[in-house]
Amino acid sequence: MNSNLSRSANATRWRFSNRPGGGNFLVAGFLVFLGSLGLASRAPAAEQWSVFESTFTSAKSYDNPFVDVQVDVVFRRGDQQWLVPAFWAGGGQWTVRFAPPAPGDYTFQARCSDPANPMGNGAAQVLHVTAYTGDNPLLKHGFIRVSGDQRHFEHADGTPFLWLGDTWWKNLCQRMTWEGFQELTADRRAKGFSVVQIVCGPYPDEGFLEPRLANEGGLPYASIKFDRVNPKYFDYADRRLKHLVDAGLSPAIVGAWGRGDCNSMEAIGAAGLKRHWRYLVARYSAYPVFWILAGEIPEETKWGQGPWAEVAGYLRSIDPYHRLLTCHTGHGRRGAKGDSHVIDFDMVGGSHDERVAVEAKTLAIVATAYAKDPPMPVLVGETCYEGHMQQGFGDVQRRMFWGSMLSGAAGHTYGAAGIWHASVEGDPGCASAAFGGSKVYDWTTWQEGMRYPGATQLGIGRKLLEQYPWSRFAPHPEWTGTNCIAAGIPGEVRFIYQPRRGIYNWEGTVVKRLERGVTYHVFYFDPATGRRFDQGTVMYAGPTAPPFAGHTKPMLFEDRFEGPDTGAWKDYGTPARRENARLVGGKGMVTIAERISELDLMASVDAHSDAEAGVILRFHDPQNYLVALYSPLLKAIFLHDRQNGQWGGMLGRVDVPEVGAKIHLLAAACGEFAALVLTDGQRTYATPVVKVGNTTAGKTGLWLFQIGERQEFSRFAVSATPFDPPQGLVEASVPGVIRTDEYRTPNVPSPQDWVLVLERLKP
Repeated sequence: MNSNLSRSANATRWRFSNRPGGGNFLVAGFLVFLGSLGLASRAPAAEQWSVFESTFTSAKSYDNPFVDVQVDVVFRRGDQQWLVPAFWAGGGQWTVRFAPPAPGDYTFQARCSDPANPMGNGAAQVLHVTAYTGDNPLLKHGFIRVSGDQRHFEHADGTPFLWLGDTWWKNLCQRMTWEGFQELTADRRAKGFSVVQIVCGPYPDEGFLEPRLANEGGLPYASIKFDRVNPKYFDYADRRLKHLVDAGLSPAIVGAWGRGDCNSMEAIGAAGLKRHWRYLVARYSAYPVFWILAGEIPEETKWGQGPWAEVAGYLRSIDPYHRLLTCHTGHGRRGAKGDSHVIDFDMVGGSHDERVAVEAKTLAIVATAYAKDPPMPVLVGETCYEGHMQQGFGDVQRRMFWGSMLSGAAGHTYGAAGIWHASVEGDPGCASAAFGGSKVYDWTTWQEGMRYPGATQLGIGRKLLEQYPWSRFAPHPEWTGTNCIAAGIPGEVRFIYQPRRGIYNWEGTVVKRLERGVTYHVFYFDPATGRRFDQGTVMYAGPTAPPFAGHTKPMLFEDRFEGPDTGAWKDYGTPARRENARLVGGKGMVTIAERISELDLMASVDAHSDAEAGVILRFHDPQNYLVALYSPLLKAIFLHDRQNGQWGGMLGRVDVPEVGAKIHLLAAACGEFAALVLTDGQRTYATPVVKVGNTTAGKTGLWLFQIGERQEFSRFAVSATPFDPPQGLVEASVPGVIRTDEYRTPNVPSPQDWVLVLERLKP
């Protein structure tokens, strides 16, 4: 074996490969050869997870080395073995890149498909590997794999990896300068991205091997069949992809495109695509990369059918690290019993039309893929780009991100006009071949796209998720109401995304099925800015035991409203009338039974649940009385202690999430205490016993303030009070204690989209 160095005729100097992107790699042959001269006393060294590179030189020449010969290098450590493809680097040179997964001593030895080439007959060499000492998260925590629960990604040491991708399809071309590439990388790193989806092969919306595909080294291939490679193109691609890794961004490398107007399978063929993928594996599998087989190819590929699946199987067979593989399609895998999949994670799509992208049926693509068995990580790989044809801006991006993440996605990929097509002033790079090459999607430049707000806002979302054990989250649609999306860990944390509603709509959402006895701290999180708005605490204490069951004392007054009014009632608000054994009233009704004035009493009445219904106790005048009521607007029961025309707080409020059309109210006051019980015959709700300030005798009556056009009361009855309030007193004054497992959240801070977070308070 000849190493990739040459000795000067006049001095002991050594020349290294200085290809773009290669300057920081250790060349193994250098130290080996020095050792043979007594100039080095140890084997080549590398750090765990980092890229070790060695170059071999062939003494035999070939007409087309890319096709005529294959070189592999066998790395061994104990009983473990890695067969790593080497790539033709130009001239007579083949280079291997290896990422050792553990410290220790390895041996490595070249193999050549041409038995007559002495390059494959060299002696095995030793590589000494030590623990990684840097701070790059992609290397510090090790290779990325699918987690044990098959739902998300994690590093080799178990650290969760949250995929937040950006779309740079065409950013290996020369329109994106090296300086621009570095600027965009720094921006995306600062904003919290972890993955960059980038094409290393033929581009979408372009003819094959068009000049616009070239980078500083030229076009990647000299033939449409990909049988004559141009290593210089890939030398410059190396520099960019390595730069992403150095910045902590994992490249998700797309090998080709498969849509009808740029069908790589049809133009290049399976044999050419296999050659292409072998070259990509040889150059980049030692990096912490993901593989995307191709863009917009048939979904049947995922379950192993069709020519693309053949290429996927080949890729998996030659990748020594089994880097995670997927393909870019619109919908998820079939999930049929017995299916074998060629993918490791399921990449699905959305829509480039902002209206369709946020529709329930589009967001449900993730939930549908998540539900397939056996489980597999799922994420959206392409949907509405921000600014694409001047639409899809911030709130659309947030809705797609949170909709996906709370539906079980392992991550999400963003895209922006200008960036995905490496647009520069005067050359948008996206004159779609689908439209004859004459129509441009966007004239937005990549610098303009870089400044769109959605990228920052998705980074804010990732930062919030990573403050919690997000990798244990599961979708919980049963936790919330219509049009909201919920996920979390029962008893620990809940996230609920509430999309923007109509203008001037501050209404909060509902949190359902709270666990009894768990105290949650509640806050609204602004997904656009990261601001938090504290909402205190909430704790479901279990239903309140009704302090009384009904009238057990002698009746003081009864009225079924069957006959004419004999002067027992007086209207202090809008007039009420008797009608078909009902006392009918409208908004502003305050109607009092004049014959009863007691301190301690119980009153009951039947009513309808589509309007407010209240039982008045201790009425003195329209400005001073106690009312126990049901509100259909708030879906709750509570008491108001009205004093001097002021309502005061909602005493003992209890939510009433479900109730029938007909309800029965039973209210009582005794001394300084009062309570209300509501039942519809199947469900019963009771307020806790509360303290009131109105402690003097007064009259009783019926009430409707402003919710509902009409209320029909029937079977009104009054008796003495049968309960002992001090014994039944509960923690009515404790903030945040609720008596049903449904929590109606406070109004949102402003009419936009919000993330509601409930985090369990630790003892």
